[in-house]
Amino acid sequence: MATQKVAITVPPLFLKRVDQWAKKKGKSRSRFIVEELDNRLKTLEDEEITKLYNEVCADGDVSDYDNDLAEEMLGISSVHEEEEKW
Repeated sequence: MATQKVAITVPPLFLKRVDQWAKKKGKSRSRFIVEELDNRLKTLEDEEITKLYNEVCADGDVSDYDNDLAEEMLGISSVHEEEEKW
C-alpha cells in the first residue's frame, strides 16, 4: 500500500492518549491512527448513505411507487410458483 507522510498539529495530551492506545493495541502510532480514522470514515460514509436512503424513502411518490412495484413483483412470483406445481 502506497503511503504519504503528513504533518498534523495536535495537543500534547491528545498525542499521549493516542500513544497509550497504540501501545495497548500493539501498533505503531501511524498504524493506529490510520486504522481508527479509516473506521470512523466508514461510519461517516454509512451514515451518509443511510441519510440519503431515508430522504428518498420519505418521498411519498417514491414510497408509493416502491409499494406498487413490490406488490407487482409478489404477484409475478406467485404466478411462477403456480406454474411450477405438478
